[in-house]
Amino acid sequence: MADQSRQIKLAAAKKKLKEFQQKSSPASVGGEKGGGGGGGGGGGGGAGAKKKRKVKGLNQQDASSTDRSSPDNTFADVEVIGSSVPQLLEEPKGEPGRGSPVSNLASANTATNPESVGHNTGLQDYTDTNGNGSLTEENRPLSSTESLRQLSQQLNGLVSESSTAYVNGDSPPAVGERELGGRNQELAAALESSNLTNSQLNTKLDQLAQHSQGLSDQLQKERKEFDQRVSKEQGAMREQLQVHIQTIGILVSEKSELQTALQYTQHAARQKAAEAEELNNRLQATKQRVSELERTLSSVSTQQKQFEKHNKEFEKERDSLRLEVFRLNNLSEESKQQSSELSEQIKLRTQENGAMGLELEDLRKRLEIADLMLQQYSSQSDPTSANQQVQLLLGEKQQLEEHNHQLMESMAHLQTERDCYAEQIQDEGRVWKDKTEQLLTQVSLVAEERDSNISRVQELEASIMELQNAAALLSQEREAKDNAEPQSSGPSESEVALQEALNTLQQEKNTLAAQYQSQLRDNEQLSRMCTEQETRMGEMERQVESQVQEEGDRRRMLEDVQSDKATISRALTQNRTLKDQLAELQNGFVKLTNENMELTTAIQSEQHVKKELARRMGELQEALHNNKEQLELKSKDTEGLMEQRDQVVAQLQQYCAGYQTLASEREQIHHQYLQQIQLMDRLQHDETEGRVQLEISHNQLKQAQDYLDLLVKDNEQLKAEVQELLNSSALGTSSRDQGDGVESQSLQESPEKSFAIVIPEDFESQKEMEEFIRGALARLEAERDEARRQLEEEHRLHMAARHQAAVSLSLERQHHSHTQDHDHHDHHHEHEHEHEHTQGQHSHCEHNHEHSEGGVPVEVHQALQAAMDKLQQRFTSLMREKADLKERVEELEHRCIQLSGETDTIGEYIALYQSQRAIMKQKHQEKEQYISMLAQDKEEMKAKLSELQDLVMRLVAERNDWYSRYTRAVAGAGTVNPDLLPVGEDHTHPEHQAHAHTHLNAVSEAEAMEVIPLSEPATGLEFPSSQAPSSGSAQTDSKSLVPKEDGTAQQIMLLLQEIQNPLGALRSPPFLGENPCIPFFYRPDEQDEVKILVV
Repeated sequence: MADQSRQIKLAAAKKKLKEFQQKSSPASVGGEKGGGGGGGGGGGGGAGAKKKRKVKGLNQQDASSTDRSSPDNTFADVEVIGSSVPQLLEEPKGEPGRGSPVSNLASANTATNPESVGHNTGLQDYTDTNGNGSLTEENRPLSSTESLRQLSQQLNGLVSESSTAYVNGDSPPAVGERELGGRNQELAAALESSNLTNSQLNTKLDQLAQHSQGLSDQLQKERKEFDQRVSKEQGAMREQLQVHIQTIGILVSEKSELQTALQYTQHAARQKAAEAEELNNRLQATKQRVSELERTLSSVSTQQKQFEKHNKEFEKERDSLRLEVFRLNNLSEESKQQSSELSEQIKLRTQENGAMGLELEDLRKRLEIADLMLQQYSSQSDPTSANQQVQLLLGEKQQLEEHNHQLMESMAHLQTERDCYAEQIQDEGRVWKDKTEQLLTQVSLVAEERDSNISRVQELEASIMELQNAAALLSQEREAKDNAEPQSSGPSESEVALQEALNTLQQEKNTLAAQYQSQLRDNEQLSRMCTEQETRMGEMERQVESQVQEEGDRRRMLEDVQSDKATISRALTQNRTLKDQLAELQNGFVKLTNENMELTTAIQSEQHVKKELARRMGELQEALHNNKEQLELKSKDTEGLMEQRDQVVAQLQQYCAGYQTLASEREQIHHQYLQQIQLMDRLQHDETEGRVQLEISHNQLKQAQDYLDLLVKDNEQLKAEVQELLNSSALGTSSRDQGDGVESQSLQESPEKSFAIVIPEDFESQKEMEEFIRGALARLEAERDEARRQLEEEHRLHMAARHQAAVSLSLERQHHSHTQDHDHHDHHHEHEHEHEHTQGQHSHCEHNHEHSEGGVPVEVHQALQAAMDKLQQRFTSLMREKADLKERVEELEHRCIQLSGETDTIGEYIALYQSQRAIMKQKHQEKEQYISMLAQDKEEMKAKLSELQDLVMRLVAERNDWYSRYTRAVAGAGTVNPDLLPVGEDHTHPEHQAHAHTHLNAVSEAEAMEVIPLSEPATGLEFPSSQAPSSGSAQTDSKSLVPKEDGTAQQIMLLLQEIQNPLGALRSPPFLGENPCIPFFYRPDEQDEVKILVV
């Protein structure tokens, strides 16, 4: 029921909201249009609506997690919010009195709770200083739930009151002030709690910031330490990387060398493959030659060359076969020589066996003593052991004889095999000789056939040339006949003959081709035979190598056989000698047993002592040998160092000589530099002189310009005078009006030009001055030529005028001769006067012309031109010399800089070599000191050895004395008190003496064995009382002997200790350290790294 009622209420609320929306839509539009001039209540309502909109957006995000109301209420709230909130927010913009009850409620709620809304929005907008939104996240649930609760209350109230409001037509009742006050108090309490939590959180944040600052400082320190460690480790790793890089470079160089070797081997393999391909191509070349002969006759020459090449190759193969035959003959001769050498070696071995037999005879006598001693020991032990030894020796003799027989049989078998191999080698040599002779005959036949083919080909070429000539002649005759008789048809007799000749030649060509093919087949057969011969030769070479190896094996077997023979012969001789010795010993054994018993015991004791001394001496000799080897090594090192020092000295001498030469060259260059400076001074002086001369020449040019100006003025004056004369002549003569008008034209065309040459004050370069002078001279020459031309033109005009005047006068004279006689005299007088006047004018013109010609300065011009040429040459030579000198000076400065750098480097090298030489001298002195110390140690060792030998001899003498006294004491004790002997011994037995000797020998051996370790020298000199009782005198004698022997033994001990640990070791040089060896010179760094210095 409750659900149904709730749904009914929701449906009714939705309908009412729709109706409200429809009613409020025009009102909201009007409000928006007229809301521009609204009051403060409308503005406050708009602000409250905006704040609610923000809160509502946040509440919609957090509604699923923070709303604690019932699900029914949340569902209803969400449904109502989705439909009514936009109208609620837009409603306050209109009039407050005319709005709906919902708008009034919303405005009232926003008006009554501005602090809560502002507080909620402030909490939402607040963020942490570190960028964390913890405060907003904590306060969001309170604000969102509060806003949702308010909205739900408003919507519930709206739904419940809307029906009553609209039914009765009254406005909804106002919200109670008590509820709002309680609500405000709750909100104030919540705000205070949130402020407290905010302050606590701020304090925590400050503490955390301080803690983070401390952690950051610690982290920076640790980073710095870590960076330092990393930098150190990186330095070590870089050094290791450099070492690895060097090793990698070495490996790369080795790899490159291996690659070059591999390329070389590949190249050799390619060459071998190319040779194989060439051998295969030879067969193909023969086939190609056949096709080339069938195609063209021009390839015959190339084939001849190829034939020659093949013949050369055959000759080479023939030579190689000859060399192989010669090699086989040499091998046979070497085998013969080896056999002869073996025979000589056998003879030498027989001689050596004879010598060894003599030596064995000498040694036989020495072995007799040992055999006697062995027989004595064997007779003492058991008389049957001699027979057993004889049987063993006889068995060994039989075995040796059997082995000798086997070796003789194997030797005979090897000799037969050697003879068989020698015969086989001879047979094979004969076969190879026959084969080479056959090949030589085949090669000669091939050469003859080649010569015949070459001659035949030449004949064919000549015939072909003749036929070509004949064909050309026939073609010419045919063309002539065709031109003469175009209508004639049919082949002529000559053409038929030529056709027949061509057919015959074609047949001959075919026959030659067939012969050539047969020849090629023969060549192929020969090549096959050659390849077969080569394979056989290879097989024969392998057989020969195997035979050589077998011969080496035979030689070794023969040597082994000979050595076995020698050992067998030695064994046989030894057996014979042993048999003889056994016979002699068996015969004289009974006689010598009693006499030699004492001697054998004494000899054994002495031999034991000698063995110990020999062992000691051997150890000393080994030590001396080691010392000698060390001295030899040290001497070699010193020699090497001396050689290095000599080399360094030689290099230093060379460098000194080079430095002296460089110094002399530097002095020469300095001298040259001074000379160049002098030359530069001279050049500067010459430049100053040249400037002075240039100034002089400039003044001369000015003078010449002035002179030219005067000449120009004179020319102008002369022109004016000439013009005046021409004008006077024109006025004086009336017949000029009848002339051709040349005078007027000349007068009109005669220009009056004058110019003045302006000389600039300074010239920028020599070229500018030369151009100016040349231009001025060209102008002057042009002016001069123009003046001459004008004068010549005026002279010509004047002469024409005179001629016209003379003609006119003659005409007038002829015209007026018959008129008046009295006028004749006057006319003649006037004519003479005019003639004189014209002559005077002509002479004046000539004079002016001469004056004008003499006025042009030709000599001055030539002098100026010569001076200018000299100046130009001088200036160019000076500039060239100056440039050369500048280059020379720069070169000398560069050389001086190089020499200074080289002198510095030479000084550095000299200092380095001096330091190295000082180091070498120091080390050489240390090694010389060490060598002298070793020599002293050697001398001391020799002295100690001699002293040791004296002490050993003294010890032996004392021991013999003590032994004699002991024997006397034992003999006296045996005669006086036989009861003191050990129980169980037979006193009357003749072997008692031998037993005593053996007991003494055992005691002496124990003493010697105790002396060897050199730790307890006096323990072996005492006897146990139970085994060696003696009388009081003997005991006193032995007690008196003990301290002497102890003294000698102690001295021997001290000497041996000094020999084993010499004092010279304490005087070892500092560079050797504790161990007496010479390692590489090294020096540890601060980082305990060793840098080896190999001198």
